[in-house]
Amino acid sequence: MAQRKQLTWTELRVGLFVLVGLFVLAAGIFYVTGAGFLGPKYRLKTYQAEVSGLANGAPVQVNGVEVGNVESITLVPRSQAKADKARNIEVVMRLERRFQPDILTDSTASVVTQGLLGNRYINISRGFTGVPLKDGEEVPPSETREMLGSLQALSDSMQVILDDVKEGRGSIGKLITDPEAYNHLNSVMTKADTMMSNVQAGRGTLGKLVNSNELYDKVDKSVDNINGLVTDVRSGKGTIAKLLNDPTLYDEAKQALNNGNAVLSDVRSGKGSIGKLMNDDALYNHLRDTSANLDKASAKLNENTTTAGKLFSDPKLYDNLAGLTGDLRLLIGEFRQNPAKFLRVKVSVF
Repeated sequence: MAQRKQLTWTELRVGLFVLVGLFVLAAGIFYVTGAGFLGPKYRLKTYQAEVSGLANGAPVQVNGVEVGNVESITLVPRSQAKADKARNIEVVMRLERRFQPDILTDSTASVVTQGLLGNRYINISRGFTGVPLKDGEEVPPSETREMLGSLQALSDSMQVILDDVKEGRGSIGKLITDPEAYNHLNSVMTKADTMMSNVQAGRGTLGKLVNSNELYDKVDKSVDNINGLVTDVRSGKGTIAKLLNDPTLYDEAKQALNNGNAVLSDVRSGKGSIGKLMNDDALYNHLRDTSANLDKASAKLNENTTTAGKLFSDPKLYDNLAGLTGDLRLLIGEFRQNPAKFLRVKVSVF
């Protein structure tokens, strides 16, 4: 009975060992082939310039959602690395296949640091306009994709500019395709060449200024004169030096300001003739009375009732004066013609 029980336990242990082995074998097969209870897997790769701090088994995320891990990190052969330093290191990623529709041909991969001093991981940007990447295909690095986009945009812009130039649009296009613009430019260049030749030969005003030493001598002499003038001013020579260095001028100006302030103070306080004119109300009253009297006198002149008013406004006076003037003219004329008629001298002897 005991021997039968021991044999059964041995068989059981062998069976358990076989089951565990099969389980490990199945898990390995599932891990390698991508099929199993953990879900199907597939692999993508990316090339980076550097991956310092990135280790095997590091997380791989799509916009922050973990979708797999890093399976291997290897150096690209030297011959290929020289061709493109941005593709220096190959990173193979083992990803869950259910995220394959989110990793498209317009996705990019970059090495990101978690926090300031955290571990590094791979972050893949979610694609929207491309097609899903298949097993073993490459996710381009973000720098390369951005560079390619910039180069593409630059290429498109340059193509548009070249098309405009070829068709003669714009200033550059007209300058290149229009023969008249070429002729004008050629004429300008010819005139410029002639002008430079004249300048080098010393002809014309600009040529004399460039080649003649006369202007330099005059400028140098003027600078010497200015230096001498400054030296004289500093040493106290001349009128300007005295104005700048003599304290008497400052004292006199200060005294004049003090006198002016004193005069203004006297005027404000009503002292002196100007002070009385500015502050005394009697002057204002006299001027007001005088203005009133002048107003009354002018009113009487306009009324034509007084002698002065008739003198200014009565037409008879004008007529009489005009007649008197005519008679005087006749009298003077007769006197000039026959003065003896008016100058009679009678001598009587008593």
